[in-house]
Amino acid sequence: MPSTLEENPLWLVVLCDMMTNLMLFFLVMYALTQQGPKARIEMARTFDAAAVVERTPRPGEAPPMEFREDAAARLHRTLSETDLAAQAQVELAENGVRVRLREELLFAVGEAALSPRSAKTLAALAGVLKQMPNEVIVEGHTDDVPMRGGLYRDNRELSVARSYSVLSALLEQGVEAKRLITSGYAELHPAAPNDTPEGRAENRRVEVVILRDENEPSGKRGAGGR
Repeated sequence: MPSTLEENPLWLVVLCDMMTNLMLFFLVMYALTQQGPKARIEMARTFDAAAVVERTPRPGEAPPMEFREDAAARLHRTLSETDLAAQAQVELAENGVRVRLREELLFAVGEAALSPRSAKTLAALAGVLKQMPNEVIVEGHTDDVPMRGGLYRDNRELSVARSYSVLSALLEQGVEAKRLITSGYAELHPAAPNDTPEGRAENRRVEVVILRDENEPSGKRGAGGR
């Protein structure tokens, strides 16, 4: 009596399928070698995901800028046009692009109300921010000299009030509210030692941090210059 394997040669079915697939594969490869240059380009586009993704911005939406180096260069150039570049610094950071605005550009000593001279710089900054989809953190910073009298109990309150003043100005210039975040760090993140008047002046600042997209690879830290 013949065995079960001889009555049902399943291995032969598998072998036939494999041979058929190999024959089709080589036929396709042969057909590709017979195509002209134009046909090969069209074939490549078929498998190019970037070519079929919609890149056109939605109505009313500004096209996103190239981030990091290009954004930093444009911010530095824009702020330089305000003739106040000595008080504004643009630098690349691990989490995005930082715009550092010194106290004398924005506020009187110990106050959180924006000075008139800040309007031109903040308007220029808002003009660039409106062309980006990225989230923005407005950080307030102070030196380590304790507050004595005035409207604010301590440096923490002053730093928060100053960050909110800058955020409000950006809102008035048309930056989307859902993209803006405020924070106040008082003297906890100094940019320079607090043991000299120059260092304390550098620490009294507001930093506008344009966060990089999570999908964008981080690059090396660098400075955009003053």
